[in-house]
Amino acid sequence: MYLKLLEVENFKSFKGEAVIPFDRGFTAITGPNGSGKSNCGDAVQFVLGARSAKVLRAQNSKDLIFNGGKSNRPARNAKVTLVFANPTLSNGRRRLPLDMDEVRMTREVRLTASNNTVSTYLLNGEESNQKSFHRILGHANARPDGYNIVLQGDVTRLSSMTAIERRKVLDSVAGVTSYDDEIRKADRQKGQVEDFIERISLVEDEQKARLSTLGKEKAVAEKAKETKEQFDSANIILQQSRHMTAKAEIKYHSDERARYLSEAANLDLSVKEAEKVLLGLDDRIGDLETQISEAMGGDKGGLNHEIGQLQVSIALKEDHLVDAESADSEDKVTLEGLEEHITTAKTDLDSHESNLISAKESLAASKLAFEATEAIEAEIRESLENSGEATASLSRALSKANEHLELCREAVQNARLEADKVANQAEMIAEQLSAAEEAVDDASLAHDDLELQAEELGGANPENDRTALATELRNAQTAEGRLIDESSAVDKRLQDAERRLSSARIELDKRSGSNGMAPGAAAVMAARDRGELKGIIGTISELCAPKDSAHAEALATAVGGGMNSVVVESDQVAAEAMALLKSRKLGRATFLPLNKMQANRSSGKAAMIVRKPGVMGFAHELLDYDPRIATAVAYALRNTLVVDNIGTARRLMGGVRLVTLGGEITEPGGAMIGGSKQKMKAGFGGKIHGASEVEKLVSEVERLSLMAQTVAGALREARTRQNEIRIKLNSLAEDDQLIKVNTLKAELELAAKSLTKARGIATQLQNRLANLESEHVGKVALLEDTKQKLIEAEAARDAANEDLRESSPEGIRQRLLDAQTGRVEAEGAANKAQVTLDSGKEKSELLSQRLDSLTSRADEIQAGMAGREKAVNEWNESLIGEKKILDEKQAERSSLLEEHEGLETERKELVEERAEVRANANQKATSAINSRSLAEELTLSIAVRENSLADLLVEMADESIPVAEEDVDLPNVGDAQKSVNELRRKLDRFGDFNMLAIEQYDACKQRLDEMKGDFKVLQERRKRLIDITDKLENQRKTRLLATLKEVNENFKVVYNRLSNGGRGELFLENPEEPFKGGLDMWAQPRGKSNKSRLQGLSGGEKSMASLSLIFAIQDHDPSPFYYFDEVDQNLDVPNSKLIATECRNRSEAAQFIMVTLRKVSLELADHHIGITHGGDGCSRRIVDFNRERAIELGAQAEKEATTAADKNHSRIEEARIIDAEMPEVPEALPAPKSLGGLLNHIDEDDETEENGFEALSERADELSGEIEERQRLVSELLAEGEEADAEEEETEAETEV
Repeated sequence: MYLKLLEVENFKSFKGEAVIPFDRGFTAITGPNGSGKSNCGDAVQFVLGARSAKVLRAQNSKDLIFNGGKSNRPARNAKVTLVFANPTLSNGRRRLPLDMDEVRMTREVRLTASNNTVSTYLLNGEESNQKSFHRILGHANARPDGYNIVLQGDVTRLSSMTAIERRKVLDSVAGVTSYDDEIRKADRQKGQVEDFIERISLVEDEQKARLSTLGKEKAVAEKAKETKEQFDSANIILQQSRHMTAKAEIKYHSDERARYLSEAANLDLSVKEAEKVLLGLDDRIGDLETQISEAMGGDKGGLNHEIGQLQVSIALKEDHLVDAESADSEDKVTLEGLEEHITTAKTDLDSHESNLISAKESLAASKLAFEATEAIEAEIRESLENSGEATASLSRALSKANEHLELCREAVQNARLEADKVANQAEMIAEQLSAAEEAVDDASLAHDDLELQAEELGGANPENDRTALATELRNAQTAEGRLIDESSAVDKRLQDAERRLSSARIELDKRSGSNGMAPGAAAVMAARDRGELKGIIGTISELCAPKDSAHAEALATAVGGGMNSVVVESDQVAAEAMALLKSRKLGRATFLPLNKMQANRSSGKAAMIVRKPGVMGFAHELLDYDPRIATAVAYALRNTLVVDNIGTARRLMGGVRLVTLGGEITEPGGAMIGGSKQKMKAGFGGKIHGASEVEKLVSEVERLSLMAQTVAGALREARTRQNEIRIKLNSLAEDDQLIKVNTLKAELELAAKSLTKARGIATQLQNRLANLESEHVGKVALLEDTKQKLIEAEAARDAANEDLRESSPEGIRQRLLDAQTGRVEAEGAANKAQVTLDSGKEKSELLSQRLDSLTSRADEIQAGMAGREKAVNEWNESLIGEKKILDEKQAERSSLLEEHEGLETERKELVEERAEVRANANQKATSAINSRSLAEELTLSIAVRENSLADLLVEMADESIPVAEEDVDLPNVGDAQKSVNELRRKLDRFGDFNMLAIEQYDACKQRLDEMKGDFKVLQERRKRLIDITDKLENQRKTRLLATLKEVNENFKVVYNRLSNGGRGELFLENPEEPFKGGLDMWAQPRGKSNKSRLQGLSGGEKSMASLSLIFAIQDHDPSPFYYFDEVDQNLDVPNSKLIATECRNRSEAAQFIMVTLRKVSLELADHHIGITHGGDGCSRRIVDFNRERAIELGAQAEKEATTAADKNHSRIEEARIIDAEMPEVPEALPAPKSLGGLLNHIDEDDETEENGFEALSERADELSGEIEERQRLVSELLAEGEEADAEEEETEAETEV
């Protein structure tokens, strides 16, 4: 496997598409500075997945897109494709786990319409992702985070690392970060288990005392429970009795209703039979009246006729009276309607008259506008006639503006040329300066070599040695005296710190009984932990923590007594807690119910000064807390602002509450609070301020103890060094090497002069470059000034052009057209107003006519009602007279009928019988109506009773009371109610008792049993975690040491080869506990003293040592291809040749790509790629492949690739074995159920948050990028090409580059 092609499109300095072919062997990429050769490596990193954009030398992913250079348009996307050759090896496998000879990996970043970046990944043209790229490349050991890619600065960074940082590099190479993850996980679990054990110990004693109290309450509760059961049974019987009684009443009323309806039907039949009888009686009476009339000889004197006429007249007058009364009622209703219409008509008329007034005003305004537009039109016509002279004047002004514009353009062009000229000169000087700096480096290197030789010769000179050793002895003695003084001072400070720690601990023990809380709050929290109170979330001090520890004192002072305020879920919980405090006389407490708390808006003054200098912000914004209690925290702190010092508080005080970082307070009314700090009050996180002081003192004692040990060790080393120096002074032998020393001094003086001269030249070039840069700044400023003048000239030209356009006949005609349009619009508005006025007169007349018509109609109705009243009076008078005459006529007829008394008597009897039958029929009809009315009333009563019965059934269902069977013998409602009342009085005599005592007693007993079981489980888990941690530590250490051994052997061999016989070695600072120390890298170049340290080596020697370490790591963890970016830039020619030779030799087993400017590296390379640019900011390539050499290397590379694949396969098996042997930390235990209280409250509310804030912290730790990448790589190596499991669906933070 090797990188075959690099295809880039609009990537950084590459414009459009560019293809860079690679082949097996050693490929060198070269080109002038700034040509974009390093962008080739950035492109490779871009696809493989760099850790950040800074690795690609870009601020963000937008900077990776071609910016257009000097004269091109910026691109909207950048795309890079890596084409890997993936041949089948002799063992039948492929390095990349894809069954194809060529694998294409593409990454593209593009800009959206809103200029946001979007990344896409393609694998052989199909959509993919970065995780798949890493998995596939991981099989070939071509990871983006390994040392197969060495960028600019990596070599220097590796040599300048601290020992700890260098050991962490070895940790990554050895793959022990997965052990770190498991060890941290075990430590977290062990801390959690120990916390649970401590809490169980604290709660167990309280539960035992509570069990004794609950035993007494249980006895009372059992008696009350028995009475309550009797009461419930009696209540059930009462409800069942009510139900049965209600059903019986409904049945009775239903039967009564049926009876009434039956009686009404029978009466209706009787009425119908009576009506038949009445008809027969009417016929018989008519016959008798006919006989009587005939017996009287007909109607004598028209008496009967007169009586009939009077009866008809009376009936008509009575009908007239009824009609008149009805007509009066109708006229009254009509009159009311007319009055409403009259009111509406008056309103319409008033509105119309108002519209007419508006129309008159509009007509006047339109006439004025018409006259104004006519005047403007006349003026424009006059201007049109005289436009010749004005046009000529404006044309001359436009010509002058154009001339000025051209002059400004020439000035801009000249200024740009001057700026470019200075920039080119600066670029040339910069290149010369770079060459001069290289000469300085060479001269400095030669001077350093001579100085080192002089030191070695001086070390062999007895006089020099004796003098140096004497000086060193005096220095050692001085250091010993200084260390003795320091030891005394440290011991004194240690004793003082231990004394203060003892006092602080005594004070803490005295005051920490309730964790610094007020008695009431402490009692509530204790009741919560015992399980007596539910819904208690915690105190403000327990639930909040400052985001910045520097603000802790200020925030605690701001909250003040509110630190003990108890946050509860609802006001009901607060009421229960207050009742408990009151009944047990445990003090008072402030409660903050979340269901009643309301968010307070910031005051206007606070919102105004929150952004002023010295203001840290609102106090509640500086605290970290659960968002659910935000309203409670805001209430406790209100609108308090935190400021830096009392000066700021004094400057801003008034109208807002301020607290300083030192604890001073200024109130809104002007009061100021300050002085010495209080001790032992509640602090954030449920701690006591005194506790934090104790923690600080403990840390100080530990620090001073470590200092004392360090000083004692240094003192022993100083004394040992003095003895060694004395032995050397006594054993010195005399030898004369003066000639060599003088010769070396002369060479050293010449080297110093050369170095001084080179530095002088470099300084001159630097000064000249600085002058040119200053001049360039001035030229650029001049260019910007001329550009501004050009903009002003263009604006003046445009204004003159606009004036000329307006003064031209076409412009004047356009203005004339606008004026005519305005005149027509004004005329149209006037016509519209005139039409409104004309039509308004007619509408006014119509509205007036309608009002008059309605008024006349009302008058007519009123007149008719008055006339009708007069007629009614006349009809009443006439009716009285006619009734009197009718009585007289009927008396006269009675006298005439005396002769036929028998017929008359019979007629009267029949009339009386008829009247009796009629009366009986009417009575029966009335009785039928009454029966029906009673039936309807019973229907309503039945409906009401059925509704009551339904409500009773619902009530019984709510109380789970069954309906009694029909044959059940139940007492009456009164007796059942009496029994219920007696049991209720008996139940009331028990008074206030704890009905839950029975369950609480059993629960408390069960909880104590659970605590014993939980305590045993926790002890076993703690022991298991300790054993697992020990095993993990041992395996981690073994693996690190094994890796160090191999890498160290590789380092010895490589450094010996690269330094032509030098010696190098890696060793741990603390071999017994390697993870508590660092990794030292010792290198002794050939000819140097064995006492030389890495810090004392020259820059080139450090680079050679670092490169040796990189090669040693590569030998331990080989990759199919390597990319080096100017790793030889700090090396001289011989060392550059050694590195190039090393790469050339290694290229037989793997592909090597190097960006270099060194001639020797280019000479040893198999293939060459040149990158250049044409001065337009766009990179171009020049390629020269040695195809024959590539073919020759191909066969050898295929053989080496097979060997590397086998080695990689063996590493997979090794990873499988290591992973199987590594002990796994079990999942964390849930919070013991026996603890209850706040833990249960948190578990119930935060199930979806993975066991609360601690689980979130653990999750954040586990998502460390390096650990996750290592774990993912191991799991994918074990999967051997399978797709990632569904368990890895969690989103991986993809670096946006």
